[in-house]
Amino acid sequence: MDFVGKAREAKEKAAEVAGGLAEKAVPLVEKASPLVDRAGELAAKGVDATASGLDRVTGGRFHDKIEDVSNRVETVLDKPKPDEDPKP
Repeated sequence: MDFVGKAREAKEKAAEVAGGLAEKAVPLVEKASPLVDRAGELAAKGVDATASGLDRVTGGRFHDKIEDVSNRVETVLDKPKPDEDPKP
């Protein structure tokens, strides 16, 4: 078999394997989706708690800066996932 024939054979095998992996990935994505959503909620709560703690420890001296950073982090956490529509 020549190089082109082997390349075609490899391409067909790769397509077959990729299709099988895609089938296996769908249920895993469905299982992971609620966990990812929950992780985002917990991360937002963690940001709030950390910001409050820092504000308390610093006696409010850096309140504006802490609030600014906290808002920026929460903006990143609120970004829509690539497969969902942006929040209204």
